[in-house]
Amino acid sequence: MVPDNLKEEPHSIRNSSLGKEQFTIARIFGAYYELYSKDRLYVRAVLKGKLRLKSTEDRHPFVVGDLVTAESGYGEEWIILEKEERSNYLTRRSEHGDNHVLCANLDQVAILASYKDPETKDGFIDRLLVACYHTKIKPLIIFTKSDLVDSSLKKEKEDFYSNLGYDVMSISIEDEKSFPVLWKVLQGKKTFLCGNSGVGKSTLLNQLTKKSVQKVQKTNEVSGSTKKGKHTTTNSLAVFLEEDTVIIDSPGVKEWGILHLSKQELLESFPELSLAKEKCSSPYCCDLGLECNMVRFMETGLLESRKKNLESMFESLDKPHRVTRRDHWSQAITKRY
Repeated sequence: MVPDNLKEEPHSIRNSSLGKEQFTIARIFGAYYELYSKDRLYVRAVLKGKLRLKSTEDRHPFVVGDLVTAESGYGEEWIILEKEERSNYLTRRSEHGDNHVLCANLDQVAILASYKDPETKDGFIDRLLVACYHTKIKPLIIFTKSDLVDSSLKKEKEDFYSNLGYDVMSISIEDEKSFPVLWKVLQGKKTFLCGNSGVGKSTLLNQLTKKSVQKVQKTNEVSGSTKKGKHTTTNSLAVFLEEDTVIIDSPGVKEWGILHLSKQELLESFPELSLAKEKCSSPYCCDLGLECNMVRFMETGLLESRKKNLESMFESLDKPHRVTRRDHWSQAITKRY
């Protein structure tokens, strides 16, 4: 029998004895970070001096979902020493020189799209699908407010995206039977919730996190005059639930910037066009000319609504979306720290 003083200590305890422990970034507010680990739960931290001075083209060098090593500092604060290499990350770019990474190390992205009040446009869904494709993060399309439409519309929407190869489901906050099915696809995974304001994202998160020790954002109503959502969440927030399930809530977005992608990458992101590329005799030297299989299929075989969405993305590469006052505020806060 091995004496107690010679037994090997668990990895987390060994690290703790050295003052260094592993955490996941749960939230960022100004110059401070909220970190999470199973042993410590939630602690507050700051970056080590040299990390604050490190230059990067991203809005922020650290994001929610990043795995970091930290050591205890003075008082109750911890100091972040380093960041582990990311397995993946989700980003958007609405203007040149501004790369906004929203979160890292995901298993899937849940694209929330409401059937009604407000109706989520297909173009928004397509932009998020494009963003997921090039990060190799699995997308899951979740149509919300299914109680507001008839079954024929639900079937039409679900079948359309299912036939393209995507996982799709419909839920209603009013229907408790929706949640066991939804929990099954979220359980044990790190999922990023993303959608337009007003699609029911915060309400859904409140339902999923009833047993969480974290306080979740309050729900804002949809504007009665415009039927458009009011912004609720202002920063990404990771909520850690039972059975290693992590839900990352994101700020509601009006448009998803894709300036970090090229025209060829946009074409390849559409399943119909990627199949056309497979039949190309020169798959590694595409010049997107008139003989390109993807371009020809886009003009002659792509559904008109999908074609318009793709052409809108092409246009945004040449004419970046204007930066809103909200974006200016976000950038100013980031640069300040």
